[in-house]
Amino acid sequence: MPRLTPPQRSLLDIPVATDLRSLAADIAVIGAPHGTPYAASGDVAYDVATDSAAGPAAIRDAANQTSSNIDHWDFDLDGPLLGPGLRLVDCGDIAGAPGDGPGNRAAIEAAVRAVLAAGAMPLLLGGDDSVPIPYLRAFEGRGPFTLVQIDAHIDWRDSIGGERDGYSSTMRRASELPWIGRIVQIGMRGVGSARAAEVEAARAWGARIVTAEAVRRSGAEAVAAAIPTDLPVLITVDCDAFDPSVCPAVNAPTPGGLLFHEVAALVRGAARGRRVAGFSIVELAPRHDVNGISAAAAARLVLNLIGTVARNGAG
Repeated sequence: MPRLTPPQRSLLDIPVATDLRSLAADIAVIGAPHGTPYAASGDVAYDVATDSAAGPAAIRDAANQTSSNIDHWDFDLDGPLLGPGLRLVDCGDIAGAPGDGPGNRAAIEAAVRAVLAAGAMPLLLGGDDSVPIPYLRAFEGRGPFTLVQIDAHIDWRDSIGGERDGYSSTMRRASELPWIGRIVQIGMRGVGSARAAEVEAARAWGARIVTAEAVRRSGAEAVAAAIPTDLPVLITVDCDAFDPSVCPAVNAPTPGGLLFHEVAALVRGAARGRRVAGFSIVELAPRHDVNGISAAAAARLVLNLIGTVARNGAG
C-alpha cells in the first residue's frame, strides 16, 4: 500500500483518511504531486514536473479560501454544493520523488486501485500531465469508459527521449488500454508536441478532437451534450485548457483558450446524467500564479465536478 501524507488542511475541511484499507467514502480526494519526468534536473521538462508538484496543495488552499462555506448557495450549481449523505474524504498526497518515474507510477496506480476497491470515486489532484497515465491504468477490468480530456494539447507522442510515460504521451498510453472504449479530446489550440503523425494516429484510433475554436462556435453545453451517454466517463483536465487570462499558472500559456464558464460547463455537462468513474486535474504550476487566480479556477472546477456528482447521486 503506498504511503500517503496527510494534507496541512483537507479540501473543504472534509475528513482525512490516509489508510486506504479502511476507506469508507463516495469520493476520495488524492494528491499526486510527482509523475514521470523526462530528464534529469536542469532540463526544462524536469522543471515542468517540479513546478506542478505544488498543485495539489494550491488547489486545496484555494478551495478553502474561496469556497469553504459549503452550506451557502453556489451559483455555479444553483444550490449548496452537496446533497445529504454524500461521503467525501481527503486521502492526502501520495509520497513520491521528483525523479522517480517508476516509483511514482506504481504508487499512483496502487492508491487508485485501493480507492476503487473500496467503492469510491478517485478524484486526483496533480501533478503534471503524466500523472493520469498510472491513474487510468488502475481502472483495469472496470470498463469500458469514455475518456474525456479537456486540454490545449492532444498528448499522443509515443515517446520523447525514450520515455513513453511522460506528459506528452498521456492519451497515447490511454488509447492502448482495453477498458478505454472512446476518447473525446476538447480544447486543443496552438502548437504543442504533436506532429502530423500524432494527429493522424489519434484520428485513426477514433479519437474525437474538438478545438477551442470549435467549442466557442458551438457552445460548451452543445459540445458536452454530444458526448455519448452509453458509457461511464473518466474526465481529465489539464489547466492549460484555460485561457491564460483565467489560469496563467501553467507551463505553456497559449492565447485563445477556454474561459472558466466554458470549462466548467464542459465538466458539468460531461458529468450530468452520466456515471463519473473518475476525475483528475493536472498541470497547475503555482509558482507562475497571479494573486492565486489560477488555483482558484482549478479549485472551483473541482467543486463544480463534486457538486454535479452529488446531484447525480453518489456512485
